[in-house]
Amino acid sequence: MTKSILKSKPDYGFDGSPFAVAIVCIAGAVCFGGGVALIAFPGFILKIAAIVLMLCGLLMVFVCGAYLYYVKLGKLHRRDRMLSMIDWKGNEKVLDIGTGRGLLMIGAAKKLTFGKSIGIDIWDPDDMQGNTYQNTMRNAELEGVLEKVEVRNEDVRSMSFPDDTFDVVLSNLCIHNIPTIDGREKACREIARVLKPNGTAIIADKSHTKKYGEIFALEGLIVEVFRPSFDGSLRGIVKAVKK
Repeated sequence: MTKSILKSKPDYGFDGSPFAVAIVCIAGAVCFGGGVALIAFPGFILKIAAIVLMLCGLLMVFVCGAYLYYVKLGKLHRRDRMLSMIDWKGNEKVLDIGTGRGLLMIGAAKKLTFGKSIGIDIWDPDDMQGNTYQNTMRNAELEGVLEKVEVRNEDVRSMSFPDDTFDVVLSNLCIHNIPTIDGREKACREIARVLKPNGTAIIADKSHTKKYGEIFALEGLIVEVFRPSFDGSLRGIVKAVKK
């Protein structure tokens, strides 16, 4: 391992566009400042408008702050919560769908002794800043799990893995990016297909988790849907166990 690698820390990326977040934050500050300036003027209507502007500004700044918290800390807590739902033995074969920079894939690999953690992605740069295979493998090297992971370019709607391949399937903020209902249903059926009997899928997403659970149930899986919780953003979790 090179000296520069030893001094580096893993970087799990900025979800979405930092430019868009900056624009919303600036807009929020402008709205709040405009409201503060406007409230000094006489007149009931102007004061109501000033309060509305100030509240809108505060809301936009809060949303940006919460999002930045998720990017830096919240998604680490979400990863830990998802991984804690598995009774790890150390020999599992794990699939991380939409691995991005490898947050879940690498987290799972740290739970393994003889198992393997595989991450798949289609590397859409709009989903995450610096979303590349090279950055994912660099993180795996920095975390000391390079020999336990494998990364592939695969679409969850038509995976090349045989039936009953994985003990654990994980995914965070991926499936909602599929634009059609049919596509998301295909993704869920593919997850059920590649999961081994007694295997567990843990899927976290900002929308559609109830529907994912319904599809898994139709495929014969035992499903538990968890309410959205706040970790800088609202994410629901569905847990599905294959009989």
